[in-house]
Amino acid sequence: MLVTARESSRILGGAGISRQQSRRVLLTGLAGAAVPTSSSLLYDEDRVRELGRWQVVDHEELLASCPGGVFVMRLGPGAEPDATAPWGSVAEALRVQPYLGFPAWLQVAALVSAYAPLPCVATVCGYPVLLADLVSFRSRADEEAGDQVVLGLEPAGEWAGLLARRRLVTSAGPPWLVLGAQPYLGRAARARARGEPVGAARSTTWTRWA
Repeated sequence: MLVTARESSRILGGAGISRQQSRRVLLTGLAGAAVPTSSSLLYDEDRVRELGRWQVVDHEELLASCPGGVFVMRLGPGAEPDATAPWGSVAEALRVQPYLGFPAWLQVAALVSAYAPLPCVATVCGYPVLLADLVSFRSRADEEAGDQVVLGLEPAGEWAGLLARRRLVTSAGPPWLVLGAQPYLGRAARARARGEPVGAARSTTWTRWA
């Protein structure tokens, strides 16, 4: 049975996805291709409901299998790829990302150097649209687009199974971050649980991203 985009948004709303976010998720093709009509877009109801049942992956569980952390790209409006396209096509579409400044670049470059390949997840409103291994991370200057980073991506390793039909939810923040690396988000809570001090050397500024 086909349902309208409005009804699809209502269904996804049951999973905590806002109407605006649901429209972006539907653009990725994770619920199948839209069927255009003269007045609206229609989607397969069963596939939309299945998408709404995807559970949120636990960060601790994911990081237990990814000791170097997980590089997460949160794709903004207008950057939604066709998640049903071949892996190589999606990877090529996403391999160039905005430069967020030297400290952020240095953090990721150091982790890639130490742990490569570093797990990499691109998400649209928490839904993974690309799973990859990050093997290189370099900056470049573009006269038209400005400073950028270029990602060396390879097909994801065994860790990717943890995100099969699961969402990776992070709250508002910059276009990319590294889960499990300072400053992060969940580390402070774990430190407190161990009775360790949490202060300037153990940043909690980004806990809202966890």
